[in-house]
Amino acid sequence: MINSKRFAVLLLITPLFIGCSKAPSETVVEGLIQDQYEQANSLMDDAVAQAGNDEMAQAMGSMLSGMMPTLESVDNVNCDSIEGDNTYMCTADITQTISGNSRTDKGSFKVYQVNDEWVLGV
Repeated sequence: MINSKRFAVLLLITPLFIGCSKAPSETVVEGLIQDQYEQANSLMDDAVAQAGNDEMAQAMGSMLSGMMPTLESVDNVNCDSIEGDNTYMCTADITQTISGNSRTDKGSFKVYQVNDEWVLGV
């Protein structure tokens, strides 16, 4: 009888522990990486716009914009818990195009959960 009570209690509390230590989904990680690329491109666009109508500045801005990487895909995302329940070390195969050349590199990065929101570590 005691063993069945312990088993019942274990069944009741197990979801609590699983819920507290759930790694970010592949979709969440892809979204965080996509947001970083969009932010970098937005900063470049703002810098080009700030350059004004000067022909030399526009030419430099266009050249630099062409060198900005474009995210193609994020695959094979794998995250492991580190430093507590809300911090994960993740790896992924990131495919990007730079100046018309596509390449895939394995990247590693931290992902944190802060106030129920996932953020990409610096």
